[in-house]
Amino acid sequence: MARIKLVLAFLALVLLAAGGVAVAYYWKKVFRPNLEMEHQIEHADGKNGKVEAPDLGNREFEAAVDLLKEGELISARDRLYYLMKFYPESASFPEAKRIVGDINMDLLISRVPLPKKQEHVVGRDYLSTIARKYDTTLDYIMRANGRTTTTIYPGDRLTVYPLNFTVVVDLAANAVRLEEDGQFFCEYPIRKVNLPPTLKAPAETTVSEKVAWKDGRGVSFDKRDYFGATKWIRTGKIGLFIRAFDPSKEEPKKEEKDDATAANSVDDFGVMVDRSDLEEMFTVLRTGSTVKLVK
Repeated sequence: MARIKLVLAFLALVLLAAGGVAVAYYWKKVFRPNLEMEHQIEHADGKNGKVEAPDLGNREFEAAVDLLKEGELISARDRLYYLMKFYPESASFPEAKRIVGDINMDLLISRVPLPKKQEHVVGRDYLSTIARKYDTTLDYIMRANGRTTTTIYPGDRLTVYPLNFTVVVDLAANAVRLEEDGQFFCEYPIRKVNLPPTLKAPAETTVSEKVAWKDGRGVSFDKRDYFGATKWIRTGKIGLFIRAFDPSKEEPKKEEKDDATAANSVDDFGVMVDRSDLEEMFTVLRTGSTVKLVK
């Protein structure tokens, strides 16, 4: 009986000690930092009596950068997605968004396996029928597989991916954003906007046509001039195009234009982005993709 009492007494002491350790830990890690922060706020200089809150997003950003250095692209991207979701006010947010877009596009175009990415073994196929079968584009098949010719042979293995992106032309953010399954995928800065007065946001439509043009005539995908051709993306809304921005066509003094030349033509309308960004969108957007105009 005496031994049992000793054991119980020992256990009581252990529990008491554990409780003391827990209290000390809570004091050190939680309670004391909060008291110190409150003390700083109470004694802060400045007319508002406030101190700047720590940027918690920077910690996530630095962790993502470390993962990138180790070649862990997907883990780094997911860490940045976390930052974008929970710390949108972070100073690291714009750069995190840019890096996420770069990673997403690199993974999409590369041979790196992704959940939706598949491999098609060529039989008696044409590139156009393969593109339709997998909801992808001819441009994507060419780029993702490093091909320089449209000729394919039975037994060729082609990487394909369903390109079901939503295009969001965000006038307030001055950016064209691509979303996949409702999640941010990548973003392109808008260089210039010129929409007809009758087109108001919000509006929703689809990509109706992807046009390639060279020396005054249309260029089809299988022609040599295709990759150097001028391109634009036409939507179902009159005047809502996505075009390449051409700085050489910008006139520094618009006020000097007379009324006759100031009138807009259909060829002037659109949302202008950098040429390289348009080429990228041309690769991953297909006819029928949803387009939203928001402000």
